[in-house]
Amino acid sequence: MGIFEKSTKAGHMRFVWLRVAVPTVASLVLFIIVIFAVHMPAVRDALLAQRKDSLKHMTQVAIGVLEYLHYQEVKGEISSEEARRRGANIIGMMRFGPENKDYFWINDFGPKMVMHPYMPELDGSDLTKFSDFKGKLLFMEMLNATEKDGAGFVDYHWQWQDKPGTVVPKISYVQRFYPWKWVIGTGIYADDLESEAAARNRDMIMMTVFILGVISLLSFYTIVQSRKNGQLMKESEALFKGIFDHSQQFIGVLSPEGVLRLANREALHYISAQEADLIGCYLWETPWWDNSLDVQRKLKEVIHIASSGGVGKAIFEHSNDKGEKIYMDFSAKPVMDEEGEVLFLVAEGHNITELKDAQEQIARSEDLFRGIFSQSMQFMGVLDLDGTLREVNKAALDVRNIAAEDVLGKPFWEGPWWKYPPSLAVTLKQDIERAVNGNVVRREIISEAPGEGTRYVDFSLKPTFGADGRIVFLLAEGRDVSELHSVQDQLSELNRDLERKVEERTAELRRSVESLENAQNQLIQSEKMAALGDLVAGVAHEINTPVGISVTSISFMEEKLAELSSKIEAGQLRKSDLEKFMTIAHEATKSSMLNLHRAAELIGNFKQVAADQASGQKRVINLRDYLDEILLSLRSKYKRTKHKINISCDDDLMLNTYPGAFMQIFSNLIINTLIHGFEGVEAGNIDIGVEVDEDEILIRYTDDGKGISRDNVNRIFEPFFTTKRGDGGTGLGMSIVYNLVQTRLGGTINCSSVEGQGTAFTISLPKDIIVEN
Repeated sequence: MGIFEKSTKAGHMRFVWLRVAVPTVASLVLFIIVIFAVHMPAVRDALLAQRKDSLKHMTQVAIGVLEYLHYQEVKGEISSEEARRRGANIIGMMRFGPENKDYFWINDFGPKMVMHPYMPELDGSDLTKFSDFKGKLLFMEMLNATEKDGAGFVDYHWQWQDKPGTVVPKISYVQRFYPWKWVIGTGIYADDLESEAAARNRDMIMMTVFILGVISLLSFYTIVQSRKNGQLMKESEALFKGIFDHSQQFIGVLSPEGVLRLANREALHYISAQEADLIGCYLWETPWWDNSLDVQRKLKEVIHIASSGGVGKAIFEHSNDKGEKIYMDFSAKPVMDEEGEVLFLVAEGHNITELKDAQEQIARSEDLFRGIFSQSMQFMGVLDLDGTLREVNKAALDVRNIAAEDVLGKPFWEGPWWKYPPSLAVTLKQDIERAVNGNVVRREIISEAPGEGTRYVDFSLKPTFGADGRIVFLLAEGRDVSELHSVQDQLSELNRDLERKVEERTAELRRSVESLENAQNQLIQSEKMAALGDLVAGVAHEINTPVGISVTSISFMEEKLAELSSKIEAGQLRKSDLEKFMTIAHEATKSSMLNLHRAAELIGNFKQVAADQASGQKRVINLRDYLDEILLSLRSKYKRTKHKINISCDDDLMLNTYPGAFMQIFSNLIINTLIHGFEGVEAGNIDIGVEVDEDEILIRYTDDGKGISRDNVNRIFEPFFTTKRGDGGTGLGMSIVYNLVQTRLGGTINCSSVEGQGTAFTISLPKDIIVEN
C-alpha cells in the first residue's frame, strides 16, 4: 500500500505481534496525551468561560431590574429616591449559585458603597482607598475596568461568602448603570471553580483508567491472537480497506510532511475526483482546501502539530458547489513507530453542518424561552401530563414568596396557589384532565388568602404539542387582574354618578343655551341696526353735497332773475343783459339737474341697500354693481383719506343670493380695515377680487395695513373678541361675518395675516348661485 514500505524492507522485518502492539501502545499513549495534555487543562478554561458568561447574564438580569425602575422614575410613577431604594433592596435580595449564596453589591462612581448584602457596615462608606486582603485598591480597579466599555472582569481576594475569617481568590464581573451612576457587581470564587474542575477531571481519570484497562486487555488479546494468526494479516488489511472506503467520514492518510497517500471514497466523492489525480500532492493544495489561503494556512498548522507528535484539530468552513456553507470537524493524528518516529498521519473529517445548525437553533430557542419565561410578569409554569410541576417562573414564586424547590416535582394542585379556598385544587385537577385531552382551559380564579383580601387571577391551561402532534407538556399561565376589577367597580360607580350629574347639567345648559341664543339674536340685530345707522349717516352726508350745490345754483339764478326783472321795469334791459342771464340760467339749470340726479341715484341705492339689509330677502343681483353700491354707501368713511378700494370682478356675474348679507359682510370688513388695519397708515389699499373656477366662487379681500398678530388671527371670528373694547368696539362684527358666510350664504371664510404685511380674507361660495345669462 506504499505507506508500509518502510516496515517491510529487508533487514527491517518485525514480528507480527510487534506490528500490532506498536500502534496499539501509540494509540493508548495518544489517548492519554489527549486526555491529560489537551482535555483536562481545557476543562478549567471551559468552566471559567462558562462561569464568566453566567456572571454577565445574571448581571444583565439585575441591570434589567434597574432599567425597569428607572423607566418608572422617568414616567413619574415613582420618585427618584423610591426607585433607587427599591433597586438596592431588590438587588440585595437576589441570590444564585449552587448553594444560592452568590450575591450582588452596588457602589457608585465615587466610589461609595450603596449596598453590600454580607458586609452592611460598608454601606455609605468611601471606597477610594478600600483594598482587598492582598492590598489591591479593589473598587478603584473596578471603576478603571468599566471606564472604557462600561463592564469588565476584576481578580482579587475576598471574604468567602458569609464567613468573615476565610479569604479566597475571586473573579468579579462589574457593569455600570449610567442613569444612576451605579456599578453593579457579582463574582465567583476560584476555589469553587477549581473544585468543580478537579471533580470533573477525577471522573475523567477514572473513566480513562477504565477505558485504558479495557483497551489494554483487548490489545493483549489482539497480540496473542496475532501471533497465532499472522496469516490473517491480509484479511485484516482487506477489512481495513473496506472500513476505510465505506466510512461516512472523510479519511485520508498523509506522510509526515502532509503529502496525501490515501483517500477514502467519501472524501473523493465530495470533490468528484480520482485518487490517482491527488496522490502525491500536499493536502492543502488539493481541491478540498483551495478555496481560501486562510484555510490552507490553518490546515498547515494542524498538520504541523500532528507531524510533531500531537493531535491537530480544527473546524473549517467550506462552500459546496451550490454556495452553501459546510462545516467540517477535521483532525490529524500521528502514527509512530517504536522509536517514536512519525510514520504517517491519519486525517479525518466529519460533516457537522447539521449538528452545528441544530446546536445554534437549540441555543437560540432555549435563550428565547428562558428570556420570555423568566422575565414574564405573568405567572407561568410547565406541567407534565400527570400534573407534576416541572418549571415555574419568578413571578409565580414571588406571588407567594416561595422557593422553586418547594414546588418543583410535586403535583401542581398541591401548590400554595390553590389553598384558598381548598375547592380550587379539585377544580384544577379537572382542568388538567381537560387540557391533557387537548382542550384549552381558561377561567377567572377568585382567591381569598388570609391577610390578602380577594385576589382575581385570569388563569389558562394550554396543551403544547410536539413535532409528531402529541401533547408533550401543559403550559399554565396566570395574570393578576385584581386591580382591573377594582378599577371596573370604581368606573361603574363613577358612571352612575356621571349619568345623574349629566342629566342635571343638561337641563341647566339647555336653559343657558336658550338665554344665550336670545341674547345673541338681540346683539346681532343691534349690530345690524348700528350698521344701518352708519349707512344712513353716510348716505345723508353724501346727499348733502349735490343738494347743496343745486340750492346754491338755484339761489344764484334767482338773484340774477331779480336783477333782470328790475332792469325790465326800469326800461334798462339790454340785449347783452338778456344773453348773459340766459347763459347763467342755462349753466345753473344744468348744474342743478346733474346734482339732483346724483342725489336721486344716492337715495335709490340707499333705499335698495337698506331694504336688502332690513328684509334679508333673496334676489338676483349683478355682483360688480352691488359691490359698487356698497362702496358708494360707505364713501363718507374714507373719502377724506388717501385710502383706495379696488374691485376686480366680471361685469356680467349675476348671483341669486342674499344681497343684505353681502352688504353686512363687506361693510364690516371695510370698516374693520379702516379702523384697525389702517390705524397709523396714511395711504392704504383694499383689493376685492372675485374669481369663478370649476367648483366654487372665490372672493379674496386683502389690505396692505399693519396686519394682525398670530394669536389674534386664531381668535378673530370669536364672538365679543376685540382689541378696541375701550374705544367702543363690541367684538361682534367679524363673528357676524363668519356666521353670515357659513349659514346664510352656505360658504366658508378663512383669515391669514402677517404683522406689518397686511391681512387677507378668502370667502368660498357654492357655484350653484350663479345665474346664467
